Amino acid sequence: MRQLNSPRRALAAAAAATLLFLAVPPAAQAEGTNLDSITIDDTANVLNEQKLRDAVGEIDFNEPTKVAVYSREGQYADDINSQTLGHARSAHPEWISADPEDYGDYWADGYFIITLSVEGPGDGQIGTYFGEDRKVSDSQMRSIHEAGSEDFNQARWTDGVVAVAARGANIINRPWYRHPALGWTVGLGSLGAIGGTGIALAVRSGRRKSFAEQLESGSAHLTNVTMDLDATELSARTLPGDSHHAAELERRFADFAATYRACFTTQQELAQASKKLRSSGPGVARAKEFHANAQALDLTDDAINDAAALYTRGAAWEDAWRRQTAPLLEDLTELPALIEDAPEELQAQAAALDSYSATAKRAVADLGNELKAEKLDVDTALDKLSELRSQLTERLDAYASAQVEVYASSAEEKQEMHEALRHSRYDSTGASRSGSILDVIYPASMFWRVNSYNAGYATGVNAVDTSREAASSSGVSHGYSGGGSFSGAGGSSRF
Repeated sequence: MRQLNSPRRALAAAAAATLLFLAVPPAAQAEGTNLDSITIDDTANVLNEQKLRDAVGEIDFNEPTKVAVYSREGQYADDINSQTLGHARSAHPEWISADPEDYGDYWADGYFIITLSVEGPGDGQIGTYFGEDRKVSDSQMRSIHEAGSEDFNQARWTDGVVAVAARGANIINRPWYRHPALGWTVGLGSLGAIGGTGIALAVRSGRRKSFAEQLESGSAHLTNVTMDLDATELSARTLPGDSHHAAELERRFADFAATYRACFTTQQELAQASKKLRSSGPGVARAKEFHANAQALDLTDDAINDAAALYTRGAAWEDAWRRQTAPLLEDLTELPALIEDAPEELQAQAAALDSYSATAKRAVADLGNELKAEKLDVDTALDKLSELRSQLTERLDAYASAQVEVYASSAEEKQEMHEALRHSRYDSTGASRSGSILDVIYPASMFWRVNSYNAGYATGVNAVDTSREAASSSGVSHGYSGGGSFSGAGGSSRF
């Protein structure tokens, strides 16, 4: 078969990287590089420094991070943890914490240090070290090391370091939407293996795709708001001043027009944005902000219009009330699937949820009947509905704690699962949002939707499973021989 020349190979690699990145969910894509600085000490003379700088410069870190890369010629018996510490003390004291309270025993905050010890073609050790505000678990560290193994085994030293940096950037202080359950880790590891050029093209292409999707979705919300603008203004004028729910909606409407005008201006600017802005982290961040603001406006005008129908008992008041109860009734409908096949340890909590479901459905029906018979005013009905939804949230909290205790086998696993569940609850965007009055006037964390709970628990389980699989492979070597009391986070492994 005829071989492709170098430019065509590079183009093919870049295209493959782009296709791979486009498969990653938009929510998982980053908003900026957050690379504070990069230091390269290539004492082994095996790295392409410019390629490494360019490639790492295109990687997206979750928080501002200083990257340091140290390569060395090594031997099989070397303790590269201690070698890295020794190099830092002699050549880069800034890598070590200067905080008086740390007494020089930890790596400096904000640092991600990569040590490559080359013993021969395809053989050596890889070490990663972290400031205390950037440290990761052993299983996560092993995953970071493994990202570069294939390249290292073929003596592609620069590409291997890029892959390690990319995987580390993905994992260090990772927000919930970049969890392995979303497929991000695998995609990013693969991207790292492609090399600097492919990563750069893929990142930019992915940002443009995310930008376009955020702009399109936000524009759809803004169109809805525009079509309902006159009705929303009229509805806001009819809200009673002595209702605490209506008063909160009136307060929000006071800023409604200004926010609408700002969104409209932003939409026009984003629609005319250059390719460079669409490919940038700040550009994607602005598109996401536009989408969030437009969505909030769309949900708010739904709530205002429904509130007006309820308080004035307009012709559509019963439809408006059904929209208020819909989130709770949807959650109650989804409960059986949540507690189905619950293990013995969860039977008590599952029974409590099942019993509450029947009770809450009857209570919702009673609220509707009393409202229709005018035995209940709108504020009281909404307060009682809020109480029902809060009670469900309390029971979901208890079930979550019980599930974590049953599934997790260590404090670290419990933390991973609780973090995933917490993010699912506090997420203020996405499909779990509704335009009901309660969802608009209260924070997103007030009511935990069952679909968000399911997503959070699945993410937590996948995180634990991924960690267990990584931990079952060869371990990470810790400690600093001759390092005194030094106990900075990090470790090394062989490839």
